[in-house]
Amino acid sequence: MGLAKLSKISIIAPKAEVEDVIKELFKFGDFHPVEQEHESVDKNLEEMLDRVKKIGLALDTIVNDFGIKSEIGVIDSIIKGVKVERHTIEAEDVKGLVDALESEAGPIISELKELSSKIDSITKEIQKNETLLAALRLLKDLRIAPSALSTLRRTYAVFAVVPTRDLQEIKRSLPEAAILHVTLTKALSAALFVASSGDAERVERVLKGFGVKPFTIPEWLPGTIPEAYATVESKLVELNAELSDVRQKLNLILENSKGKILSLKEGASILKESLERLKSTGRLKRFATIEGYVPYDKSSELVKMFGEKYPVYVSEVETTHMVEHGAARTENPPTLLRNRGIVKAFENVTNIQGLPAHGEIDPTPFVALFFSIFYGIMFADFGQGLVLMIFGLFMRMRTKGRLRDWGTLLAVLGLSSSIAGFLLGECFGFKLSNWGIASPELVHLVEEHAGVKELNLAAVQKLLQFTIMLGVVHLALGYSLSAYKHIKNREYLEAFTSKIPTILMYIFGVLFALAFFGAGGISQMLTSQNPAPFIGLPSSLVGTIGMGGGIACIFILILGRPIANMLTRKGGFVGAAGMGLLEVLENIIHFLSNTISYARLTILLLVHIALLMLLNNVWYALGLLSLPILIVGNLGIMALEGLIVFIQSLRLHLYEFFTKFFEGNGKPFKSLRPETTYVNIRIK
Repeated sequence: MGLAKLSKISIIAPKAEVEDVIKELFKFGDFHPVEQEHESVDKNLEEMLDRVKKIGLALDTIVNDFGIKSEIGVIDSIIKGVKVERHTIEAEDVKGLVDALESEAGPIISELKELSSKIDSITKEIQKNETLLAALRLLKDLRIAPSALSTLRRTYAVFAVVPTRDLQEIKRSLPEAAILHVTLTKALSAALFVASSGDAERVERVLKGFGVKPFTIPEWLPGTIPEAYATVESKLVELNAELSDVRQKLNLILENSKGKILSLKEGASILKESLERLKSTGRLKRFATIEGYVPYDKSSELVKMFGEKYPVYVSEVETTHMVEHGAARTENPPTLLRNRGIVKAFENVTNIQGLPAHGEIDPTPFVALFFSIFYGIMFADFGQGLVLMIFGLFMRMRTKGRLRDWGTLLAVLGLSSSIAGFLLGECFGFKLSNWGIASPELVHLVEEHAGVKELNLAAVQKLLQFTIMLGVVHLALGYSLSAYKHIKNREYLEAFTSKIPTILMYIFGVLFALAFFGAGGISQMLTSQNPAPFIGLPSSLVGTIGMGGGIACIFILILGRPIANMLTRKGGFVGAAGMGLLEVLENIIHFLSNTISYARLTILLLVHIALLMLLNNVWYALGLLSLPILIVGNLGIMALEGLIVFIQSLRLHLYEFFTKFFEGNGKPFKSLRPETTYVNIRIK
């Protein structure tokens, strides 16, 4: 579990044999190339990269223009299931893969481009003829012949088709002319300009300025309006039929080639990324240096593959965190997570904060444990937990990849909720005993007095104490991991003057608080023999230990770093002491606010119970008639509260837990043969 151990590999080969090396690396698969900037570039690889980029761009355009869904939706995956026919691209070497990609994608791209261009051309022709038909219809209805307008002697008249947006401006420019207009399309209008013969020259000049030409019947049409109208109408029927045929052909190709298009697009993306990372060959003139990371347990296999032919240098990557005092070191290896089974599903939660950097602590195993517990407490219901678990298992069966992991996660959370509900004796808001199931009912949160149900305040207080102490364990683990991280990174000064005193200060502070509550106040805390909660020891003893230990930790936090600075002659005393004092005050604030945050575990459980109590009143009022209401109500509560509980569990990790030790600045390990959805890329 956790982060996989990596080895750094350097392969030196003649530049003429770079493609052979890359071919073997593609076969190997689990190789993360180091991207080298400002290095010489292999011209053959760069030429292949340019070809792949062109293919990828063309396929991206097709996917975007035709609305092809490149990702399978969650709802579609669950309802319809995932049925993906994977396409295989196979060749002798990398250049062969590029050639195969071009040969398979080229005909599809060309045919779709040709059909798309034809559709655009026909569409423009249809629009042009629709405008012409509308103008002819108007002339036909008004019984006006454009050629006859020019024979008028005392009146100048012009019939034209003009852009609608220009009409108002033309009217303002020609106040002496009468203008009648009718809308033909959204963008065009038919207009009749009438003026005296004396204004003819001015009207013509203004219309020419706006690019308006008198309407004339095209030469390919009959000379009379009715015959021209009938011809255009017939032409439109032909054009629409042709457009329908072309679109049908295009849709048929898209339907039959959709899977192949997506597979080729994915293949182009993988080859593009791989070639971009491998095209740099180092600074040597005749030899190429290819560097990258491989899993430690596979490094010997790679050495065996190349060792007899080329020099191969292997170095073990440090397991310490690669960031020191805020400044990044030169080496920045990728992160490869190796969590298994149920724990792997909770990587989805960790990745919300970010991927752990190589050498950083992977919090996923702790997240898997505490996230499940927190969710189970807040959503404690035997029946609803089983429903959520069944849904998660169903989702796991119907999906793949990350969605499959989310299904596993939901199943685990449902199981946790079901177990918590069993321990509390709750099932859809009713007592498990009513269903004939024996339950320990560890906490009786609901009591019934004279037929009225109400919350048991003593039980609520007991549960609140438990969840707060659970939060104490969670926070203490976070502080402990922070100290461990600094010790692991050999930052001993920070660990022993800040992190370890902080965790001890928190533990002693918790003991102080337990003694306070056990004694019933601070005045009796050092003398009371009442047992401290959860511990059972006398409050005076617990209070003395808590107070003495807390004060000692405060002094270490304030004076530890200044004394260390004096001994090592690094930094000033006063400034370090001031920073220590601020850290103490900050710790006190964080201890209180973070610990109280875990009260939400109890509060949301009470909200869950209250909602179900309110809903189940319908059962007591209507009996079996209330079943539809109960089903819909439970589904609504599960959807709404299930999401809220997930968010609150996530918050307790992101803000209370991760902030103590986790940075999440890692970059993922990207192999040359990554997990794909639509395509298999193979080198023979």
